Amino acid sequence: MMTSAQAGAAQAPAAGRLGKASGECSSRRNHLLAVLRNHDGGPVTTKLALAIYAQSSAWATVGRNTARRDLRDLARRTYLVPAEHHGARSYTLGSDPNPAHPARGVRKLVLAAIQAEGGEWTTGRVKRTWRQFTGTHVLRMSVRRFLAGLHRDGYLERHDDTPHRFYTVRKDHS
Repeated sequence: MMTSAQAGAAQAPAAGRLGKASGECSSRRNHLLAVLRNHDGGPVTTKLALAIYAQSSAWATVGRNTARRDLRDLARRTYLVPAEHHGARSYTLGSDPNPAHPARGVRKLVLAAIQAEGGEWTTGRVKRTWRQFTGTHVLRMSVRRFLAGLHRDGYLERHDDTPHRFYTVRKDHS
């Protein structure tokens, strides 16, 4: 027989990334960017990001690795520009206050790559190509939906007769 403490512990959500809300990360990064835009314009380092988080009540306990991830993500989205300051990595504010997301237009680029290279295209091959264009991760399910959409629109032929599914360019759309 389980005690009530054991039963409660068994139902507790797992710690880590699964327990966090997806919006928490973006609002934390938006806060960091807003403070940095009002900053004096010097180099942006992990130490500065930690000081900014320490002054906020919501993110006072953010660690060094999280601050680094946030700075890298802001740089990937071109809000920040990577630089060197006294031999250490730092960032400066980008010149464009509202840059486009790195994934914008990637579907056209991936379709162009599929048409140019030809051959068998699996979800894994598309994921690698997608990552080359954006530098970010894409979910396997998103790639499956993308390939299914291209098949539905008539750009690709689907081959299910083998143990694995793959797509090829239709002859009349190449």
